[in-house]
Amino acid sequence: MKKQSYIVIGLNDFGKHIVHALSSTPIELLVMDRDPNRLEEVADLVLDTVCADAADPDVLSQLSIASFDGAVIDTAHDLERKVLITMQLKELGVPSIIVKATNELEARVLHRLGADRVVQPDREAGLRVANHIAKQKYFEAIELPQNYGITEHAVPSAWFGRSIRQLDIRAQYGVTVLGIHREGDFLLNPSPDLILQSGDIAVLLGETGQLNGLHDRFA
Repeated sequence: MKKQSYIVIGLNDFGKHIVHALSSTPIELLVMDRDPNRLEEVADLVLDTVCADAADPDVLSQLSIASFDGAVIDTAHDLERKVLITMQLKELGVPSIIVKATNELEARVLHRLGADRVVQPDREAGLRVANHIAKQKYFEAIELPQNYGITEHAVPSAWFGRSIRQLDIRAQYGVTVLGIHREGDFLLNPSPDLILQSGDIAVLLGETGQLNGLHDRFA
């Protein structure tokens, strides 16, 4: 099976995070930036680097750009370059184009020009944090009997790869799973068939003694 390959254009903060995250996956990366120093920082993490301006029509046309599965564009606040690069990638047949936008107006423009996904990291991070706070306040507002509580607990490694149903958490530990924090999302009232994984944070309801016992057992 052919490996997936992506081209990352622009090594600003968003682009760098994409490169570092994907470098630990089988996806092959070609990275392009106008700054050779930025390219040198990630050279050991990627398949190849190109020091050039992707907004120059001659640059992208010289690459077998249509062979890539997708492209990520992060040219900071330079909307003109984002527009030019997005249009060229679309014309050259790149199937998936992801662009970082700095505001809603940019996002609308880039969507209309053919970007398959437009990301606004600050806005999306703000929404995730707000949702997290709102969920916390929701649970804090629940009136409980004196000997009951709600707490968050990192899912222990012994639970990885198993579902809530398989673990029979309520019967085995005397607590109820109200929700799961996972990779910036919150899963309220998760399905009993949800498979737990590394990094999950469980929101648990139970008697204080049971909650403390669970914490001591897996601390």
